[in-house]
Amino acid sequence: MMDTRELYENLRNLGTVDNADDFASLFGYRDSTIRSQWAKRLSPNLGAWLRFWFSLNEIAEDTEETINTAHNSERGAYTKGLEELRTLQNRVWQHVAKIAG
Repeated sequence: MMDTRELYENLRNLGTVDNADDFASLFGYRDSTIRSQWAKRLSPNLGAWLRFWFSLNEIAEDTEETINTAHNSERGAYTKGLEELRTLQNRVWQHVAKIAG
């Protein structure tokens, strides 16, 4: 089972989300839903995981566009963040495939 708290911390460290409400919105949830799931030790359903994957994909595509227009001194940081984001996205896809199978 994929740990959504770990994903939240990873995305927060990347600067992708500021708080749990931002993170919840990536799953298509309302503000407190993800915190409620954490309290109950529940995991999002397959549909929510797919929405999350597509949200990460959109963020990654936006980051790629930013890299193309960023000043040379900023590109390295964006590129490193993009690599980490794509790694997370790959882990999420593997999780989606596992729970769908």
